[in-house]
Amino acid sequence: MSDRPLDPDEIRAMNREERLKLLATLRLELARLREQARVGTLANTARIRIVRKNIARILTVMREEELGIRRGRSESKR
Repeated sequence: MSDRPLDPDEIRAMNREERLKLLATLRLELARLREQARVGTLANTARIRIVRKNIARILTVMREEELGIRRGRSESKR
C-alpha cells in the first residue's frame, strides 16, 4: 500500500467488492503494523495513523451509500 491517504472520491469510484477487498487488506496491514510497533521493529510510525484513517474513510463512504447520502466534488465545502 502507498503511504498516502486515500481520496474519498477515489473510494466512491470503487465498486462494493473493491472496497471490501481494500478494507480487508488495510485491516491486515494495521494488524501487522501494530505487531511491529509492539516488538519495536516499526520504521514508520505515522503509517498506523494513515491506515486507520483510510479504514475510516472506506467505512464512511460505505455508510453514506447505505443511507443514500450523496457527496463528492460538486458539493460545496463547509
